[in-house]
Amino acid sequence: MSMLVLHMTAAQAGEGDVLALARLWSEARATHPALADGAIDWDRALVSALPQLQGKDDEASLRGAATAMMAPLHDGALRIGVPSQEFVRWPADGPVLEWLPGDTALLHLHPGMRIDAAPFVLPARARRVILDLRPIAEVPSMPPPVMLHAVLARLIGHPLLPPARRYRFSTGPRPQDPQDWEGITPGFMQMETQRLQPSAGARALPMVAIVNDTQPVPGALLALQRAGRARIVAEEGAWRSRTGPLQTLWLAEGLPVEFSAGQLVWPDGSVALWHADRTLPEDRATGEGSAPVTAALALLAHQEHPARKVAPVVQAAIYPVRQDDAAYRDMRFPQREWRMLAAIKLWATMDQYFPARRLMDTSWEEALRVCLRRMEEVRDAREYGLALQAMAVHLDDSHVGTASRALGWNERTHGLGVQLARIDGQIVVAGVTDPALERTGLLHAGDEIISIDGEDVAVRLARLRTMTAASSDAGHWRKAMYEMSIVPAGIKVQLLLAGGDGVRRSVTLEPTPLGDARPLRHAWPAVRVEQGIAYVDLDRLPPEDVDAMFDTIRDSRALILDMRGYPRATGRAIARRLNVNHAAFFSTSYQQLAMPLEAGHGAQLAYVDRLFPARGPLYRGKVVMLINEQTQSAAEHLALMVEAATPVTFIGTPSAGANGDLRDVVLPGNVHVWYSGLEVRHADGRQLQRVGVQPHILVAPTLASLRAGRDEVLERAQAFLRQDQE
Repeated sequence: MSMLVLHMTAAQAGEGDVLALARLWSEARATHPALADGAIDWDRALVSALPQLQGKDDEASLRGAATAMMAPLHDGALRIGVPSQEFVRWPADGPVLEWLPGDTALLHLHPGMRIDAAPFVLPARARRVILDLRPIAEVPSMPPPVMLHAVLARLIGHPLLPPARRYRFSTGPRPQDPQDWEGITPGFMQMETQRLQPSAGARALPMVAIVNDTQPVPGALLALQRAGRARIVAEEGAWRSRTGPLQTLWLAEGLPVEFSAGQLVWPDGSVALWHADRTLPEDRATGEGSAPVTAALALLAHQEHPARKVAPVVQAAIYPVRQDDAAYRDMRFPQREWRMLAAIKLWATMDQYFPARRLMDTSWEEALRVCLRRMEEVRDAREYGLALQAMAVHLDDSHVGTASRALGWNERTHGLGVQLARIDGQIVVAGVTDPALERTGLLHAGDEIISIDGEDVAVRLARLRTMTAASSDAGHWRKAMYEMSIVPAGIKVQLLLAGGDGVRRSVTLEPTPLGDARPLRHAWPAVRVEQGIAYVDLDRLPPEDVDAMFDTIRDSRALILDMRGYPRATGRAIARRLNVNHAAFFSTSYQQLAMPLEAGHGAQLAYVDRLFPARGPLYRGKVVMLINEQTQSAAEHLALMVEAATPVTFIGTPSAGANGDLRDVVLPGNVHVWYSGLEVRHADGRQLQRVGVQPHILVAPTLASLRAGRDEVLERAQAFLRQDQE
C-alpha cells in the first residue's frame, strides 16, 4: 500500500482545502477503475462537492466534501479518516502454534510478530487449522506473502491460483483525429500472479482464516475460499474488511483517504469479490475462548468433508471505453464551481500528462492557486477565458494555445497579410503573404512598424507576449507578432512605418483572409540545382514529388534543405533516401502514463520512431539544413530524421523546441487548451523540448540584408558548401 502526502500552505482561507480536494479528484480521475468506462460524471462530482468546503480550511468540511465527491464511485474500499489503532493483543515474540480442542491448530500469523524465517512445519496430529492473520502492530512486518504462502503450501492438495492484480492507467486527452494518435491509449494492465504449489508432504486440512479491517484480505485466501477449501471470519469495527490493491492520499495532517488502486481478477476476467462466512463486531482478542476463534471453531465443526465448494460471487471486469471531454457548450460563462473545476481540470491534466512539466520555469501548483483566485473575480466569459489563458502560459510550450468563442477564436479569420520579424529589437515586415497586398507596393520587406492604430508597437507586443506560452524567448516574440498581425474582418488598420531611408509614412490596410501561405523567400523553384549545389524548399515540396526531387538532384555534390517553415509530410520519404548512416530510428518519444500509487504512481512510455529502408538510391552528397524559430513540431521532427540519417550541418538560429503530438483538453464553457502530448528527444537522448535543434553555424538575418532582398542564412550555407572546392 502506497501513500502520497500533500504539503500545502494556504495563501488564504479555504485555499488549502480546495487544493487538497483537487489532488484527490485528479488521482481518482486518472487511476480509479470505476472511472474507466465513462459512466460516472466525474466533473460534476467535484462541482457538487466544492460548496461543502464553505470557503475556509476546516477538517470537517474537507471530510464532508471528499465523502460527497467520492460517493458516485461506490468504492467498497473507501475510507476517509484515520483507521482504528486497535490491534490484536498477542505478544510480538509469542508462540506461533496454539493447540485447541479436537487437534485444531491455531496458527498466530499476525503481521508485526517476530517469527523465525525457518520453514514452518505443522505437526502431524493437526486435523484442522485456524489462521489468525490480524495484525498486532501498525507497521506490518509479518507475514509477507512468501511466508503465508509457505504455510498454505502445506495445507493444500492441489495447485492454487490466486487472483491477479489489475491496474488502470490513463494517458490524458486524445487527439481530435484518431489517425493522429501516437503512443498507447488508456486501459488496464494486469500483473502476473504466482501459482501456489503444494509442498512435499502437504495435507489438505479444513481451514478457517480470521481477518479484520486493518489489512486487505490476501488473494491466496480468496482463492481458497473460492475453491471451497477455506472459510473466513471477519472481525470488523467502524470499517469494512477489504481486498485488492489500495492507495492512500493524505488530504491534510490526520486526514487520509484510502481508496481502490485496482482490482483482483480471476483467470476468466471476472473481478475477485469476496464475502465473509461470518462477520463479528470488533474484538481484538485471540486465542482459545476469544470470540473470533470461537466463531472459527464453529465453522469448522459444521464444515463438510470434503469441503463444500462455495459458489463464487463474480462481477465482470470494467470495460475501458474511450472518453472525450464534454464541451459544456451551454455554459458560455460557467457558474463559480464550474469555473473552479475548469482551473482544476487544466491543472490536473498537465500535472498528470504533460511530459515536459519538469522543464517549466514556475510552479504549476502556484499557477492553479492564482487562477482559482481569479475565478472568484471574473465577471464575464471573456475574463474567464483570459484567466485560463494566463494559467496555460506557465506551461512554457510553444504548442500551447487557448481558444473559446468569448476569446474571439471564431473571429480569427483575417489579418494584415504580412509576416513579421524581430531584428535588433525592431519589428519589421519580413514578407507579404497576401498577393493583392504585395501588388499594391504599400509594404516592403524591411519596413519597420512603429505603431498600429496609434498604439506603440512595443507596448502592444509586450502585452501580447505575456499572453502567449512559448518554449523559448524567440518563440514568445514569434507568437506575439503573429497575434499582433490578426485583426477583425472589415476594420481598417492604420500602420505607421519607417522605411530604409528612415522616413516615416502612414499606411491604411484592409484585413485579408488568413491562410497557410508563407511569403516566398525568393523566386527560385522549390527544387533547384546550381553549380553542383541543390536547393529544396521544404515549405513547398509535396510528398508525391520527393522521388522526382531526388532524380533532379542526384548528380549534385551538396544539398541545402530549407526548413525555415513547415513541411508537407515529406520527412520520412526524404530521410530514407538520405540514410547513409543506416540508422534504424531517429528519435525517442516519451508519453506520460498515470498509474495508481500502488503501482508506482506514474511512468513514461518510451518508444523509438523508426526509419524504413529506402525505395530508391541513397543520396550521398553533403547535406545542410536551414532552420530558425519557425522550425517547429513536424519541422523539428523532419530535422531529427535528417540528423539521424546523414551527417547534416544545421545553419541558422535555434528551432522552436516544441515537438510532440498536439493534444487538446476541453474545459467548461467549451474552452480549449492544447499542448504537446509527447516529449520528443534526439535519437541519442538529448533534450529537444525548450532547447530546439541547435545550429552548427549560427546566422540570423540582418535588417540591411532584408531590405536589400538578400537571404544571409542561405548565402552562408552556400559559402559553407563552396569551401570544399576551394
